[in-house]
Amino acid sequence: MKILLATNYLKGSLSAIEAANIIEKAALSLDKEMKIEKIPIADGGDGTLDAIKLYTDFEEKISQVSDPLGRKVSAKWLVINHNGDKTAVIEAAQACGLSLLKPEEYNPLKTTTFGVGELINQAAKNDCKKIIITIGGSSTNDGGAGILQALGIKLFDKNNNSISQGGEELKNLESIDISSLNPKLKDVKILVACDVKNPLCGKNGASYVYAPQKGANPEQVEILDENLSKFADITLKTIDHDYKNFPGTGAAGGISFALKSFLNAELIDGFSFIADISRLEEKIKNSNLVITTEGRLDSQTLAGKAPFQVAQLAKKYNIPTIIIAGSVEQGLNLENSGITKVFSITNGSISMEDSIKNAYHHLEITAKLAINTFRLNC
Repeated sequence: MKILLATNYLKGSLSAIEAANIIEKAALSLDKEMKIEKIPIADGGDGTLDAIKLYTDFEEKISQVSDPLGRKVSAKWLVINHNGDKTAVIEAAQACGLSLLKPEEYNPLKTTTFGVGELINQAAKNDCKKIIITIGGSSTNDGGAGILQALGIKLFDKNNNSISQGGEELKNLESIDISSLNPKLKDVKILVACDVKNPLCGKNGASYVYAPQKGANPEQVEILDENLSKFADITLKTIDHDYKNFPGTGAAGGISFALKSFLNAELIDGFSFIADISRLEEKIKNSNLVITTEGRLDSQTLAGKAPFQVAQLAKKYNIPTIIIAGSVEQGLNLENSGITKVFSITNGSISMEDSIKNAYHHLEITAKLAINTFRLNC
């Protein structure tokens, strides 16, 4: 029996690599003859750098940059040889991730992407001609304005003074001056790896869909959406391109909007990049069972996040896929998802707090149950 562990990180508790190791231990405790292959995956959020390290030759860099609230933080990034190019890989969450904040600090009105811009400057300084930016897991909703400010673009209010940082400050924006953009970026190709197709604004946009999980209440969501809309309108006047409704520009609080608008970035699927360099499809095809993981299995997962895409690839070859999730949204329609069976760590009897605090133990138990269930039904 060949089991492929295409694990995704469980937010707040386990990395994709840790999850794979735990499930491997559980499987081998049941049958030491099982053949286990581990392919930790990511879709552009936390843990993407760690996944990339497994499949490429890399040089790790560490830079001191601003965190979401302007404090200094050590952020890791990579230089890899990708298709013959010296390529930087930046994980935005290293500088603006929700994981850098305490829960009481969550506030997308104040958080900024400035540190991500500082990392882009570092990559350009190191003569990288291609920069891949993975943008999941952000704590921000500033439309990428902080990135632009770090790169030298001026955001002015009605008195021609620079506005402050954060999603709330965009209400004061009246004009944008791009003349001071870092000249080293002129010949740099920017690729933005993300896992969602939401537009920047509206009910399906960055603010309404994602800001609540970053700490915004309903009133603040409306303010943030209005501010992003204003930002998009002034951007249109500045560059004569309208990306407000472009699929994916609402990802990570609008980071991809700023990068596409002002740096002509190409938006790519974060999962596909990892799947390509890890040869995931080939390894799925040669397996009897695929197991993947997710912090919370919900409608956003089924909209295209990494575990769903793993299941879709497995479905292509009629390989059953089990998802082990921290929790599961009630009433999900899994028809045509490729997901054969779902197992929840909480299982209705374990609190969310306990499942996170004791994730190792609960994942191991759930993995044994999942694998045994599959073996009995074969």
